[in-house]
Amino acid sequence: MEQKESDFYKRTAEVFLKNGIREITMDDMARELKVSKKTLYKYVSDRAELVTKSMMWKMSDNINALTAITAKNLNAIEELCEITNFYCGNLQGVHPSIHIDLNKYYLDAWNCYVDYRNTFLYSVILSNLEKGVAQGLYRSNFNAEVITKIFISKVDAVFDPRMFPNSKFNFSEVYLDMMRYHFKGIVSAEGLVMVKNVLGEKCILTNNF
Repeated sequence: MEQKESDFYKRTAEVFLKNGIREITMDDMARELKVSKKTLYKYVSDRAELVTKSMMWKMSDNINALTAITAKNLNAIEELCEITNFYCGNLQGVHPSIHIDLNKYYLDAWNCYVDYRNTFLYSVILSNLEKGVAQGLYRSNFNAEVITKIFISKVDAVFDPRMFPNSKFNFSEVYLDMMRYHFKGIVSAEGLVMVKNVLGEKCILTNNF
């Protein structure tokens, strides 16, 4: 994808994530981007394709960000902290209807998300668990594949406004609580020592741990 096209989908993804998908028409998108509708149709044939390609860009951006984090060769706890910080930042201001709208009305875009969740994100979490066990920072008496599958199954619940209505919760706070719950269930005694003596309050995941 050329840089100009990538920048276009970055902007459209930001509009959808902030305002919701069903709420944004092509006229609205043109106004938000300060371009003509003709310009929009240079990139896509219809609104559904715009939603799909915008979400594909977002998943690709997530993959690039997480790949950069895992390439730092941090220890497992530091890596999980950076992953948590990344997602908490990403989820600030996300419209509460996004998840349901994709699932109900935009199957191609939803399938893109599901593939990202079930393959790439799955591999990142599984790798982190295996690394943490090998480093002695996570307990060794659990099945890493089982814990990863449980983790992945919780992701959709975080984004369900029926379970966590936006009048009472926001995605970022719910996600952080989920990650703290996950972390406390896997960290070892040695990992706790590192958290207290090395990380302290530097990581949102272990702050006030």
